[in-house]
Amino acid sequence: MFESYYRPLIRQLMLVALFITPTYVSAVMTIESSSPERLIAKVHSATEVGLSWQAPAGVEDITGYRVFRDGKRIGRTKVTFFVDTNAQPDTEYTYYVTAFTRGKNRVSSLPSNSSIIKTLNTEENDGMRNGSVIRVGIARLVDHCGTNDLSEISDEALDGCLDKLIEHYTLREGLKDMQAYVARYRRQEDAKLIELGKRLFFSKALSQNYDTSCASCHHPAEGCGSDGLSLSIGVNAENPDLMGIGRSDGSVVPSVGRNAPQICNSALWVDSMFWDQRVRLREANRDSEVGTVSTADIQTPEIEVTRLMNTEVANTDPLRLLMAQAHFPITAPAEMGDPSGFDSPQAYREFIAQRLSEQWKPHFSAAFGDDQISFLRIARAMSAYQASFLFIDNPFFNYIEGQQDKLNHDEKRGALFFYTGAGCANCHDGVMFTPERTRGPLYPQIGAHGVADGNFKNQFRMPSLLNVGITAPYGDKGVFATLERVIEHYSDVTGSLERFYGDNETCALPQFQHLSSAQCEAVVGDAGSYVLALNAQNRAASDRSDEAIIRGFTPQQVSYLAAFLRALTDPKALAGSHEINALIPERDGGPDGHQFDAVNKEGEAL
Repeated sequence: MFESYYRPLIRQLMLVALFITPTYVSAVMTIESSSPERLIAKVHSATEVGLSWQAPAGVEDITGYRVFRDGKRIGRTKVTFFVDTNAQPDTEYTYYVTAFTRGKNRVSSLPSNSSIIKTLNTEENDGMRNGSVIRVGIARLVDHCGTNDLSEISDEALDGCLDKLIEHYTLREGLKDMQAYVARYRRQEDAKLIELGKRLFFSKALSQNYDTSCASCHHPAEGCGSDGLSLSIGVNAENPDLMGIGRSDGSVVPSVGRNAPQICNSALWVDSMFWDQRVRLREANRDSEVGTVSTADIQTPEIEVTRLMNTEVANTDPLRLLMAQAHFPITAPAEMGDPSGFDSPQAYREFIAQRLSEQWKPHFSAAFGDDQISFLRIARAMSAYQASFLFIDNPFFNYIEGQQDKLNHDEKRGALFFYTGAGCANCHDGVMFTPERTRGPLYPQIGAHGVADGNFKNQFRMPSLLNVGITAPYGDKGVFATLERVIEHYSDVTGSLERFYGDNETCALPQFQHLSSAQCEAVVGDAGSYVLALNAQNRAASDRSDEAIIRGFTPQQVSYLAAFLRALTDPKALAGSHEINALIPERDGGPDGHQFDAVNKEGEAL
C-alpha cells in the first residue's frame, strides 16, 4: 500500500530531477549572479547613441537584453548591440543593460556597468573638420588676465581669465567640430569589419617569419596603442610574445629606427600618416584647409600603392589614409617583413594575404560577404579597427564645456601658461593640438635613423597632444621619458641637446638602462655630433642671440605645464578600461594559432 501510494509521486520527482539538469541549474544561478560586460556607449549624433556590450560569461540560455537610460527601460534586443534613436541634443545620459531568460522560470541578470555620454548639441555640423587650426602668434597673458605674472592671478580669478583665452582661441567651436567628426566615424563603424581587423592586427601571420604582429609595437594596453619603447623591436624578437620593456632582438642598437606612435585618434588625422608624412594627400599646404577632410589624391612612397589607393578606393572613403598607411609596416624589413626577392613590395603583400590559412575565410565572409582574401581587404579591416581607437573625452575638454571643477588650480595655471607665455600654442593650437605640419625644434636623435632623418629640414610631423600623459617616451626617437623633460627641452633647446649627449641620457631611458655607458654611446652613434652641428648651423641661420631663444622656464612653470598636459588624457584610454579591453582579442590563439597574445616582462598577460 505504501509503495503504490507514493509511486506516482516518486515518478514525478524523478522526472523533475531529470529535467533540472546541472547545466540548467548552473545557467540560472549564473545569470542571477552575473551581468552583461563591457557596456560601451558611443555618440552617433545629437539624437542617437550606439551601445555595445558582451554577454555574461558562461550563460547559454539568454534570450534577450533590456536597455536602460537614466534608470528607465527604453528598449529590448536579442543581440549585444542597440541604437537609442530617441535621445535629445546636448544631453548627458547614463546607460546600462540587463540580460534575461524566457519561460516559466524567467530570470534577469544584474545590471551591466554604466556608461555615461553626452550627445552632440546640433545635427547641423557635417563632421568634416577635426578641430585643427594654424595661426601665427600667441596671446599675451596681460591682455586676458591683466598681468604678465602668472603667480599674481588669484585662484578665484583663474576661471574668468581662462575663459577669455578659450574664447580667443575658439576652442569651444573647435571642440564641437571634433566631436561631430568622431560621431561621423562612430555612425559608420561596422562591428564585423572591426572584429576582423582586430584579429588581423594581432596576427603574427602577417609577418614574414610568423613572429611579429602590428600589435607587437602598437598594443592598446600600452600608451594608447604604442609599446613604451624608445625604439621599437619588430622582427626576430628573442621572445616574440613579449611586448614593451624587455623586448629585444639581441642587438644593442634596435633595427627599427623610430618610436612607435600611438594608434589612439589616428583617424583624426586628415592630411598625412607617419612621423615623416610619407603617406599624405597630394595637395600643397597652401591649397589645403587645415583640419578639413579633403578629396585630394593620396601620395605614397610606392607608385603601385599610390595607384591602387587612387583607383580602387573612393576619395570620399573615411578610411583611405589609414588604408594607405597599413601597406608599409608589412614591407619594412626591420618591422614585419622583407619584400626583396619578390617582383615588388605589392607582390609580397599579396603573397602574405594569400598565405593566410583556410581558418580565416569565415571571418572574411562575415565582414565582406564572401571569403576572398586580398591585401586591400586586410588593409580595410585593420583600418576600421584602428579608426575605432577614438579617445577625446578628457578633463580639459570637460572644462571647455563648462565643468570648471574638472581642472584643479595647477592644471588651470598650466593651461594659462600653455596658451600665453610658454609659447606652446604657437605650434599646438586648436583642440587637435597640431596643425598636421612639420616644424622644429630639433630633438635629440639616436638609433639606426639617428642621422639625417625626417624631412629635408630634419623635421617631423608635430604630434597631437591628446592623451600625451600616457604616451611616453616622447619624440620621434623616444628620447625623453617624462613630460617634464620634454618641457625643459623647449625651455632651452641648445642646453638640452648638450645635456642629453654630454650626460649620456640615453642610458637613463627605460629601454636602455641595462646597457653599459659604451653600449648607450653605440645606440647614439654619429647622431650626437650630427645633431649638435646641425643645431649650431640653425642658430647661426636664425641670427638670434641665446637670450632670444632660451625661455628659461622655472621649475614651477614646468610643473604647471606638465599638470595641464596630463589633463588632456581621456580616462577611457587607460589600460584596463572597458573601452581598451574591448580592443584586445580573446586570448585564444586567433583563427590559426598565430595570434599575438602579449605578455609583459614579468610574464603577465596584457
